[in-house]
Parts: sequence; structure tokens; C-alpha cells
Amino acid sequence: MGAKEKIDFLNNRAKMSLQNRCQYGPDIDLTSYIKFDEKLKEVEDISLIPENVIERVKSIGLDLGDTSKSSGYLQIDHDIVYKKKLYPNVEILSLNEALSDEHFVREYFWNLIDVGQDKFTAAAQLYGKGGYVIISKENSITEIPVQTCLFIKSTDVFQAPHNVIVAEPNSVLHVVTGCAAMPETVGLHAGITEFYVKKNSVVTFTMIHDWSKATHVRPRTAAIVEDGGTFINNYINLNVSGLNSLQSYPTVYLKGEKSNTFMSSIIVGRSNSYIDLGSAVKITGKNSCAEIISRSVSTDSSKIVSRARISSEAPGVKGHIECRGLILNDGSGIWTVPELDSTVKDVELTHEAAVGKLSEEVIFYLLTKGVGRDEAISMLVRGFLEVKVPNLPTLLENQIKILMETGTKFL
Repeated sequence: MGAKEKIDFLNNRAKMSLQNRCQYGPDIDLTSYIKFDEKLKEVEDISLIPENVIERVKSIGLDLGDTSKSSGYLQIDHDIVYKKKLYPNVEILSLNEALSDEHFVREYFWNLIDVGQDKFTAAAQLYGKGGYVIISKENSITEIPVQTCLFIKSTDVFQAPHNVIVAEPNSVLHVVTGCAAMPETVGLHAGITEFYVKKNSVVTFTMIHDWSKATHVRPRTAAIVEDGGTFINNYINLNVSGLNSLQSYPTVYLKGEKSNTFMSSIIVGRSNSYIDLGSAVKITGKNSCAEIISRSVSTDSSKIVSRARISSEAPGVKGHIECRGLILNDGSGIWTVPELDSTVKDVELTHEAAVGKLSEEVIFYLLTKGVGRDEAISMLVRGFLEVKVPNLPTLLENQIKILMETGTKFL
């Protein structure tokens, strides 16, 4: 199937799937979101972007104007407004640029996610705009993360970029992406992201979300990992104001022998947010390893469902799920749903799940040491949420620590 035929097929399948409800999370009427505003112009100089947008982006730890850090990409609503390449061995393209390459369309466009999976994938293909493509060249190593940002500025926006990340053999690539919205906006984000981790390559992907109180979020993500490859996914959502709803279930396919994945999520539910977040790993490569770690904290009247699934069809596999939840007050809730399955006997799959509350004895101990109650709670929550993610650059580890301190300050 050629590129044109494939895109025609995708469009037809998407049109037939626009009414398909997602299996998890609350349903959303798309009709009020699918519209287009005046197109924004791309700029060469980051200083030409409105200051209130730049400050909001910085609040989630990204500084696209610091050229000493890495390549950068910024999309506001539907439009790419800034794109900068700094690494010679890392390509950063817009999706439209990449779609002119027939090889790209055949090998990397909608190959890991079914465009007809639900109404959000279908609408992303038919009405989504923008998206980035990042390709690390064979044998290259990027020590400083590539920074990207997907930002909602307007009201009632349907933002659905399609992103593709490819790590060619024996390469190392770090990407950090921030997704945010102006506090007053009402929007729907349904980004599509596909990862292709080639032989003996490493990809770390850190996603930091800070949406507005009225935002619905429906990202769709999948990754495939070849022989000896490693995919590390680190998701952080510490919304100070809360969001309306979030539903996501990223899936990793460990296809190659001795392939690995580590998936972590750190979630704070606030206000009346409804968060249904899962991670799934499907293993067909021998002697592979998967770990899923989730930390959830519920406050106010928020509801959090934490899902995790590891399935194996290959021998010599090891997998572990760890789901922990912390309820800070009555009226909020956390549900954990760990799942394990295998069709072969030579595997080692384990899980543990726990939901509880802060110990009043520990809080009292901190009070006797002169720590205020609010700060004591923040300290304990930060300790609970801490997850040691392998292979993260020091720069990114420090950035996450700062975000954790800021995001737990007002619990």
C-alpha cells in the first residue's frame, strides 16, 4: 500500500469510528471542540511568543529559549510556532514535513495505534493538526533532553497533534515534553504519540502535564521495542488547580529479545478531577523485562483509577507491577487494577497494590520537630511520590525535583 492509499484508508476508517466510545473514562461530546481559529505564524525567535505563554511553559520546567539545553518545539493550539534543531544527529521535523516522505508514512504513521480505536483517535486523524517527529541517528547519543511543548491558549480547542519518535539502532535519546493550558481555557487534548525503539537503542520520555481546571485530556500512546532496546516512560501530573478529566492507557510492545521497559506515573488528583490512567506491556520477545510503577494522591473530591497490565507470550520474562495510592481526605477516592497474564510457564510476573492514608503519628512527630502541619503533609507526600527512574540525565532529575516541590506545596 502506497502512502496516498494508506492515508485514504486511515481517513475512511476514522470516519466510520467517530462514534466509538472509549472503554474507560467518561464520554465527551466532540462537536463543541472541533473548530479552527486564526492560524498562528511560526517564529524564529522565541522572544516573539507572548510572554504569558512563555511564563506558563516555564512553570512546567521547560525553557525553550535556553539554546544551551537542547532542540525545541512549541505548538500552540493547532499551530507550530517554534521549532529549533541544535543536535546534528537528531532530526526534529513537523509532521507535515515528515508526511512528504513515503517511507515515513509506510513505516511510522499510525502503525502502532488503531485509528479506529475510539472517537479520539478517529478525530485526531480527521481534525488533528500539528505534531512533531524526532529521529535520533544510528550510534548517536543525546545527553541533554530534547524539549517539546503542546500548549492550549484558546477556548474550546480540540488539540490533537500526531507525534512520532524514532531511535535508530544503538542510539540514546532523551525527550521531555510539557503539556499545559492557560488557566482560563476550556479545551480537549487528544495527542497521538508513537515510539519506535530500534535494536540496542534507549529512549527516555518524560511527560509533564499541567492543564487548566476545565480541560479534558485523552492522549493515545504506543511504543515498540526491538532486540536489546529500552523504553522508559515517566508521566507526571501535579495540576495545582486540577483538571476536568484524564483518560490514557499507553501500551508498550516488547517485541525484541532482551528488550526492556520501565513505566512510571505520578498523579495528584485535585478538585473534582476524574483520572483514569493505565499502562500496559505486551511481551513477545524472549528474556525481556517490564516494570510498571504508579503513585497516586487524591484530594478534594477527585477520583483516580490506576490500571496496569503485563502479559507475556515468551519465556524468560520478568515483570513487576507496583500500584500505590494515598487518600488525603474523605470524598476523594483511588482504585487500583493490576493485571498479569502469561501463556508460557517460564516467566516471573508479580504485583503489589496498596491504598491508604498518611500516618497521624508521623505527622505528629514532624510537628514536635517544629515543622508546620501543611509542610509536614507536603514533605510526606513528596516522599511517597518519589520514584527512581533509571537512565535519566541529572539535569532532568533536578528539574523533576523542583516540580515535585512546587506541585505538592498546596496539598
